[in-house]
Amino acid sequence: MAETCPACGAQASGRFCNQCGAALDAACAGCGNPLPAGARFCNQCGATAASAAPAAPRLPAALPWAMAGVAIAALLLVLLLRERSDPAPAAQPPFAPAPGAAAPAGDPASVDLASMTPREAADRLFNRVMTAVAAGDTAQAHRFQPMAVGAYARARPLDTDGRYHLAALHLVGGEYVSARAQADSILAASPTHLFGLFAAAQAADGSGDRQAAVGLYRRFLAAFDAEVARGLPEYREHSQGLPAMREQARLAAGSP
Repeated sequence: MAETCPACGAQASGRFCNQCGAALDAACAGCGNPLPAGARFCNQCGATAASAAPAAPRLPAALPWAMAGVAIAALLLVLLLRERSDPAPAAQPPFAPAPGAAAPAGDPASVDLASMTPREAADRLFNRVMTAVAAGDTAQAHRFQPMAVGAYARARPLDTDGRYHLAALHLVGGEYVSARAQADSILAASPTHLFGLFAAAQAADGSGDRQAAVGLYRRFLAAFDAEVARGLPEYREHSQGLPAMREQARLAAGSP
């Protein structure tokens, strides 16, 4: 049955709007928990139904890319995703699309998200958010970040790469406690995993705990060679982005 998209007002059906990518089923914008029709509060985090609506993004007025550490984090994540889905030409800067470029492959307006698996739809929305961050497009980041968080909630259970994507989305939204929770879930399974350590360090940095951030960056650096040698699928997939992450960790930790 067709309904009106809460984000753009277009007529849509299925689970996602095929015009803007908004989720048509309610999900809490605080934690991504699916909500039953008529719910007034999230039964997982206590958020009100108003904050759970897809049309009411929760991003702070000053987005985290105003903070140098988190800005670099978001740009690195764009690089990591582009290695998999839409590599930039060698002549272009690796972090941002060229001015006036066509919509990237991850733009939900260019595809029918309802035809995808939940994880495919979540990854497309993630790509859209990170491309907006790289381009400094605050309106697009405001629009799609809560949708992407909700999409990953519907794509569970998540693998390590998915939990890292979700941590990155929380970082973009300034939701450092949630970002750290995702990072810690990675580290609980693998205490030296590079993605978990890197995301945890950025969450600590964003929340103002500089001492913890430096410690986590140093753990990342100490584990780097041995972790890469493990040859995990996510490391192979993002092999070109890992050196950039190491360089950021060195700068943040004050290492030579």
